[in-house]
Amino acid sequence: MKKSTNKIALFRNPILSFLLLTSIVFCLFQISLGGFVRVSGSGLGCPDWPLCYGEIIPPMSYETLIEWGHRTSGVILGTLILISTFFIWIKNRNNYFLIITITTTLITVIVVGMIGGLVVLSELNPMLRTIHLFFAQLVILFLGISLVIVNSQSISITIIKKSLTSKHSIFLIISSLGIIITLLSGSYAVWKGAGTICSSWPLCSSSSILPNNQLELIHMTHRILSLITTIFSFWTCVYILRNLGNIVIKTLSSISILIIFSQILLGASNPWTNFEIWARVSHLGMASLLWTLFIIILSFTLISEIETKTK
Repeated sequence: MKKSTNKIALFRNPILSFLLLTSIVFCLFQISLGGFVRVSGSGLGCPDWPLCYGEIIPPMSYETLIEWGHRTSGVILGTLILISTFFIWIKNRNNYFLIITITTTLITVIVVGMIGGLVVLSELNPMLRTIHLFFAQLVILFLGISLVIVNSQSISITIIKKSLTSKHSIFLIISSLGIIITLLSGSYAVWKGAGTICSSWPLCSSSSILPNNQLELIHMTHRILSLITTIFSFWTCVYILRNLGNIVIKTLSSISILIIFSQILLGASNPWTNFEIWARVSHLGMASLLWTLFIIILSFTLISEIETKTK
């Protein structure tokens, strides 16, 4: 198969690239910090919203500091996205697809903040926490797409539609869907109280091959989804390394392979360490990082495909 060798400039617009990349980093940090809030039991460290104990800077205890820090990083993330939106509306007003994606990003991050408030006011409703995580992951999706569009010479909805049917894109879409479904299944397991039910790995327990109750079944379903997604995502990265010549895409695919193996070890380390906080937080953070990488790889691949076809 002939390899694609077209080049994509990562930093054609350095200022907006910096803002969007910083926003992605902050979003990953925010999600990981949110996981730390959950596993450390600090969700009600600030029992009211949007203030904390009725103040912008409250008296600090351990739980309050963690929850307040989570909210503060969310404000920083929202500010970065607001600044990015402002610059794009001023400098790139004719790029309608970019306007749509960055505006959608801003709306989504506002929705995430509001859901976060509902989580607190509902005294940590587990369903709302899962929805909160899902919308946070959508922010990464829209930021990744916006980053690529900003640094592309031309892109439109028509271009995206034409590129979605390529084999590379289909594999990446399936992998990305698998990653987000697996990630949310883990959140669902925590929601149902099954997050720490299995004390062994790779089986649920050393005394039984099959799950013994509904909670074990929920947890093992997450592990099975993880296995399927891991295999397919790894194969997708290898396929891209063999069939695409773009150095940016190949580098990101190589990094993704390392993240995949790291995620396997982190998943196993949860029961091995009796579900230590660092293992649980790192597991969620690494899953979010993998989701981010696949979204960016998919975005670059879509552009690479259409540029190859139009040459």
